[in-house]
Amino acid sequence: MQENPMSVTAVDFNLADLLRQAGAQIRGRNRADCPRCGGRQTVSLTEELFCCHHAGCNFKGNTFTLARELGLAPKLSSGEARALLLERERAEAAAQVFLARVRGARFGLDALHIELLNLQDEASERLKANPNDETAWEALAYVYSVLPRVRAELTLLSEGRFEDRQAWFEAGEDRGQEMADRILRVGGVPTFDDKWAAVE
Repeated sequence: MQENPMSVTAVDFNLADLLRQAGAQIRGRNRADCPRCGGRQTVSLTEELFCCHHAGCNFKGNTFTLARELGLAPKLSSGEARALLLERERAEAAAQVFLARVRGARFGLDALHIELLNLQDEASERLKANPNDETAWEALAYVYSVLPRVRAELTLLSEGRFEDRQAWFEAGEDRGQEMADRILRVGGVPTFDDKWAAVE
């Protein structure tokens, strides 16, 4: 099978370097200031794609489109341009599906977090009235065993790096517990913008 010589993966460009040439200030591994609208840390980037999230700014694309805009890539034939557009659309669709999964998982964990806090409050009130209430003690034991993992997973899904979030989705129950335990041991997660988010 013959490779397309103009495929994005065949072109040897580094997106962060191209963004610098376009006037962007790189801020960590996945963020940059926007050279178009001037937004600070409004550009998110992966190895292939970038997008400014500032309202009204249309600075987005991929490695090849930016290289072409900077005059560093040859002009594509119409067939190559269509293939590149399809590849970009597939990547954007996959990113949207992943973000929807993250939002759905966070919504479920947020709801569970609220339920656990309510259960904790209810059990504490019952124990004030009756310190020997075994059902209340069992409820508190359950809350204290589950709440830390829920908080660890919420921190990961809210602030964690893309690859760590993806690993969480692919993990089974045991591996997911191991990931949560590790997050709790170290106290937080490395973030998508190369910072640190502590588990609250």
